[in-house]
Amino acid sequence: MEQKWYQIILNNWSQIVVVLGSIGFVIRTLTIYWLKRREITFSRIQENKILEIKVFYKSYQSLEIALMTYLNQISFGEHSNEIFRKNREDIYSKFIDFSYNSMTVKLFLDTEDIITIDEITKTFECIRIDLETWLIYSKSTNPPDGWDKLEEIRKERFPKKLPELIKKIETSLRQSFELK
Repeated sequence: MEQKWYQIILNNWSQIVVVLGSIGFVIRTLTIYWLKRREITFSRIQENKILEIKVFYKSYQSLEIALMTYLNQISFGEHSNEIFRKNREDIYSKFIDFSYNSMTVKLFLDTEDIITIDEITKTFECIRIDLETWLIYSKSTNPPDGWDKLEEIRKERFPKKLPELIKKIETSLRQSFELK
């Protein structure tokens, strides 16, 4: 005699409940494991992001100080080849450190922040080139037009442009960490 499907369910309801409960328990356990693993990974990424940002800011400040020291030496200090050589070596090593830290921190940032970091790097490079250009042409009898950009560096790039770019990154970072 053939049984109908609902009679099979009614006759074996306890075994069906055990099987469905076991399947539900396995699915629940796997889901909790997956969510916990993802949560741990996200928190580690956030921790690494904070550490990289911290190192980035430190290298930014070191390079800014080195360039300001060089600018002040050119404007107000003694004009010795030895002093300028030491300043250029210091700037070179700080620029390499800044470039490395910029590349590393870009791994954790979105596209807009990466563009801002590239703009900061470009601004620093332009400041360095303009300072070197001043040093080359300061003693020249026939310098090219627009070679002296010390006032622009002192009045525009350091006090306005670089802080504006850093402020953009800070605002974006606050939003990414959900801070106000």
